Amino acid sequence: MNKLIILLLITVLSNSTLLGQAISNSGNSVLFDENSLLKITLNTDFSQLIKRKDNEEIYFSGECTFHWSDSYKFDVPLKIKARGYYRRINCYFPPLMLNFKPDSLKTAEGTYGKIKLVTHCQKSKIYKDYLLKEYLAYKLYEIISPNSLKTRLVEVTYTDTGKREKHAKNIGFLIEPLDAMCRRNNSIELKSSAFHLSEVDELEADRVALFMYMIGNTDWRIKSGHNIKFIKPNNFKVLKVTPVPYDFDHAGLINAAYANPSEWSVAQSITERDFLGKCRITNRNYGILVNGFMEKKDLIYQTILEFEWLEQNKRKVLLKYIESFFNELEKPDRFIKKLNNTCLDDY
Repeated sequence: MNKLIILLLITVLSNSTLLGQAISNSGNSVLFDENSLLKITLNTDFSQLIKRKDNEEIYFSGECTFHWSDSYKFDVPLKIKARGYYRRINCYFPPLMLNFKPDSLKTAEGTYGKIKLVTHCQKSKIYKDYLLKEYLAYKLYEIISPNSLKTRLVEVTYTDTGKREKHAKNIGFLIEPLDAMCRRNNSIELKSSAFHLSEVDELEADRVALFMYMIGNTDWRIKSGHNIKFIKPNNFKVLKVTPVPYDFDHAGLINAAYANPSEWSVAQSITERDFLGKCRITNRNYGILVNGFMEKKDLIYQTILEFEWLEQNKRKVLLKYIESFFNELEKPDRFIKKLNNTCLDDY
């Protein structure tokens, strides 16, 4: 009996040591500071999750395995639910919220709680391309502004623990939580979804508006916080808030078959650009931003051309669309006059 107890203690201590080593190793890993493909495995009752995706309040218990390398993986307990609005209702496979237990997912960047996973929506290849192009849109905004949400491309193995056991594997991408972005930018996350226009930093708001014009996206609004989050520098002297855009699947750059211009836009098609920025008394911001975008032009082109997850002919289509934007910027006076003619008094 004593020998049995000793063996059990050795086993418990051994497992505890291995768990401690795993947590320590995971703390050396990075989640959003690398662009390489990360493999993860999600285990939960996907049969029920898909069946009940209309209710975004229902969480399902499960486990996520991060395959940090060929020789090292780390299992993390979590809860999973369907999220979003349009895609949750209209996609066969909805976007997911991964809710990790406190302090269970530690990386070199910090500890993560909730992380959004953008999924494939439908099984056809065209939806995979939509996903990849939206991922690329996030990468382009990283070039434009440090106040941007980082993303990580992932290959997800979905292991269904439900009765149907419908396992699958597909590409998706993780979106950096807003609190993590604030952590690296020394900023504060603001819970409100809408601010008076006088409270919003004009230059940062115009930066968002010009980026949205570049990718042909009208599915956003500062006024109501539609597809916009708000932060402010962690400095009591700075009172203005900064808008942070997300959710670009209705952009002309993606050109999804299901997308349409927003009801507040005059655009007639999803690929037609419409500037939804606020009218300004002076052109100072426009001049600063036009110069800033032009300085980033080569890096933007390079990012598109080197994105090997999309076929070369599709990258060329994206590049042509973005080139048409920069062609407008080549004549800044005419372009700024156009912005003044199409801007909004209230956005």
